[in-house]
Amino acid sequence: MVVQGFPGANLIGQLLKQITLPLSRAIVKRVKKRPFLRKHILIQLGHFYYLCEDIINRRQISVVRIKKRNDNHTMEIGTTLLLEVLIFGFLGSVLVYETRKAVERSRVVEQLKIQEFNDLEAKKDRLIQQVADQVILTKRLKEIIVEYSRQVGCTLPSDPEEKGE
Repeated sequence: MVVQGFPGANLIGQLLKQITLPLSRAIVKRVKKRPFLRKHILIQLGHFYYLCEDIINRRQISVVRIKKRNDNHTMEIGTTLLLEVLIFGFLGSVLVYETRKAVERSRVVEQLKIQEFNDLEAKKDRLIQQVADQVILTKRLKEIIVEYSRQVGCTLPSDPEEKGE
């Protein structure tokens, strides 16, 4: 089975199978000594697996004969199912953790961008105010020069703005 979206998925799947198989066998050996775990957890999980398998087979084939299964094989299937659920839960929790961490990083970056934008807006407003102040000061200076030139009696060169240029 080749997954086109993520090339490493097949490799990761094979790696998980290689890890869970010996772990499953070790758990089965230890559980044989503990009848409570064997009877109430692993064998029940194995029966659940076979029940699901029978339901799927009944949909595909109209008549399915229910087979008698031994407890050792059922226990191994239950152990494998338990390990796969634990690994899936672990990987799911890692995925949720990483997603939340990425969302937090994204939120921080967004806040920094908003802060930078607000700083730029404030700087722009300060510059606009400085330009307005400069225009007012330029007009005052021009008025002072005109007044001084009248007092002295000299003529000023013509203003290009007044000619309409």
